[in-house]
Amino acid sequence: MLKNIFIAIFILTVLSSCQKEQKSSYKTAEFQQGFPEILKPIEKSLPFEILSHSILESNNDSIDIYVGFLKQGEQTGNWIALASNKQIKQFTTVDFKQDSENIKENDIDIEFNNSINRVSLRIKKLDTLKNNIIYSWINQSILTDSLSVLTIDKPLVKGKIFPSIELTDINGENFDLNKLKGQTIIFNWWAVWCAPCRKEIPGLNKLVSKYSDKNVKFVSITDDSKDKVSGFLEKNKFEYDITFISKNDKVLFGNSYPKNIVIDNNKNITFYKEGGNENVWLEIDQHLTELNNKK
Repeated sequence: MLKNIFIAIFILTVLSSCQKEQKSSYKTAEFQQGFPEILKPIEKSLPFEILSHSILESNNDSIDIYVGFLKQGEQTGNWIALASNKQIKQFTTVDFKQDSENIKENDIDIEFNNSINRVSLRIKKLDTLKNNIIYSWINQSILTDSLSVLTIDKPLVKGKIFPSIELTDINGENFDLNKLKGQTIIFNWWAVWCAPCRKEIPGLNKLVSKYSDKNVKFVSITDDSKDKVSGFLEKNKFEYDITFISKNDKVLFGNSYPKNIVIDNNKNITFYKEGGNENVWLEIDQHLTELNNKK
């Protein structure tokens, strides 16, 4: 009896520790009004007004991440910047979803040093009333307490050979890309919750129909759960083959969606595009026509 009580106490202690660890992965930072000193070197080149800024706690002595609000005309928005050893290495505007149904929609990749390095974080909430931001760092899809700098081989770039990756289909069976040898393959990296991804789908379906009698294969890749994708497909038509990426290979694609990649019959990457809209399929279609004319 005492043994069972001790085991129960131990389990509760472990669960409590896990919950505290998970909760502590999120941090809160306050916004300050005005222009941050770190941006002074690029101040004159900015086409908008910086309204506020906040520096995120990174637990990293050489990397600082700044976030803030900006104003351009009557429009307001957000910006994010990375400084290494007190020098700005990356600055960009960002579009945070204030009332997102899926918190992954505010996952952000920041690449620097000619895209050799990457930092990832999740913005859980931007609270304009409390004037603060709630965030966490991401390391290979895991929320962490400290910023992690990844070194990227950048295998998914035009001109390189598409790497070997592990995929499974909707039934959990291995999806062997080697069986598609000799075909042109179009990959679409997407997520159910990603609005630009969903906007792309009708156009991508047109491509599948147009090239149905050609030696072309259309493959979508996601890191969403099979349940979420199955629920999405019950109400939405997506003609690409649906596949799921392994946890180890997800790092190749990062935390930004969508991405569209075309490889030729020798696995050479001939087309690479990040970000999506309803007209992306036209760019892919034009590229496929150019590939066909080269044969």
